[in-house]
Amino acid sequence: MSEEKTLKKLRTGWFGRGFTLTKLAVQSSASLASNSIKGVFTDAEGRDQQFKVLLESQAKILAHELGHLKGSLMKVGQMLALYGEHFLPAEVAQTLKSLNEQSISVHWPEIERLLQKRLGPERMAELDIDVRPLAAASMGQVHRARVKATGEEICLKVQYPGVDTAIDTDIKALRSLLAMFRFAPTHGPGFDQIFEEIKGMLRQELDYEKEADFTREAASLLSELPVYRVPRIYPAYSSSALIASSYEEGVSVDSPEVRALSEERRSRLGEAFARLFLKELFTFGFMQTDPHFGNYKVAIRSDGQDQLILLDWGAVRRFPQDFVQSYSMMASGAIEADPAKVVAAGLALGLLKPEDSAQMRESFVAIAFLAIEPWLDPRDARVPAHLVDGKGRYIWSRSDLPSRLTSMATRYAFSFKLRPPPREIIFLDRKIGGVFIVLKILDARLRGHQILADERRALDLTS
Repeated sequence: MSEEKTLKKLRTGWFGRGFTLTKLAVQSSASLASNSIKGVFTDAEGRDQQFKVLLESQAKILAHELGHLKGSLMKVGQMLALYGEHFLPAEVAQTLKSLNEQSISVHWPEIERLLQKRLGPERMAELDIDVRPLAAASMGQVHRARVKATGEEICLKVQYPGVDTAIDTDIKALRSLLAMFRFAPTHGPGFDQIFEEIKGMLRQELDYEKEADFTREAASLLSELPVYRVPRIYPAYSSSALIASSYEEGVSVDSPEVRALSEERRSRLGEAFARLFLKELFTFGFMQTDPHFGNYKVAIRSDGQDQLILLDWGAVRRFPQDFVQSYSMMASGAIEADPAKVVAAGLALGLLKPEDSAQMRESFVAIAFLAIEPWLDPRDARVPAHLVDGKGRYIWSRSDLPSRLTSMATRYAFSFKLRPPPREIIFLDRKIGGVFIVLKILDARLRGHQILADERRALDLTS
């Protein structure tokens, strides 16, 4: 990793982070004032275009600073990139997505100081630690190490200092910034709920002891399915802010090695990924809800029985059975093209309200009917012919379903833009988006209707 992409010191103190946010606020106010003055001499169409350009430039500034501040500010920015489609301008949501691509790491001396403190000199002496990070994220970074006595290869996930105590003030400051940047209406019960949910998930992701428990639980749930591999936890080198797990050899889902696999092998990996999502939702009620590429690897095997390596179980969400039942009913209604069933499920889930107009209900049904497309029988007229291969499988790489859904939501259901979704839907949508991207990257060809029927049958959720 190049030196220019390394932070020598984290801005974890209130003053340093506060100063950066204040500077952003002043810059934003000046830009907005300048835009207002220019707008006096411009027609309405020109003013709209100017404001879009301003939003995009301000969002880029915000994303850059959040990436350097790291911690909860960067993580919230990442989450808003996913949830923000419900209430942020498209220009802002798109720019915030760049936070998922930032990989600025913290300089080794800073990480070494943290490890000395959290492991102690005796435990540190037992390890050979690679000073180059394997991965860097918003809340911490990962270093590879070797246990000298046994030769075992492990990973040390090191939490950045101060991120646990900065969550409340960071989120409060970010909400104020979003309002000042005029990105979104950030107050009201619905938005309060979104930020409370984000806060709760952040605190959970920072509890590495809980993450270790989740990892062990996931390993137990998947133990009889050899296509999945979950790392082992090393308690001797773990704590509430440091987690040690087995190093699992593999390549990224979007690597050249995976792209070079045959269509059938890539499709088997895609099927395993799709089944994992459905098992988490319908069978386990236990879902890893942070589905970016860094949390998955592929172990390419000489016998062709490739495996999915499932990393990072910090962002686990448990879904109550009544939610699963209602969501299953919505899926059934969409598959059967039954509007009444979809509406009843939407009301049960809180996606629809009793007072909603007939037009809103019709819009909701139309969106549900479209969203289920990859899981329909390929003979269904709703599945575009060019997305089905000669073996009756859905071709994920050709699908533009997300853009079609966005277009439909904009055209028919604009009223939903300012209605934050129920809490479970926030995290489930995050997962579904990640599943689509992974299956698209794998160029998977799947019989989704059969896979869905198999997994839902496990809990008799077919009605």
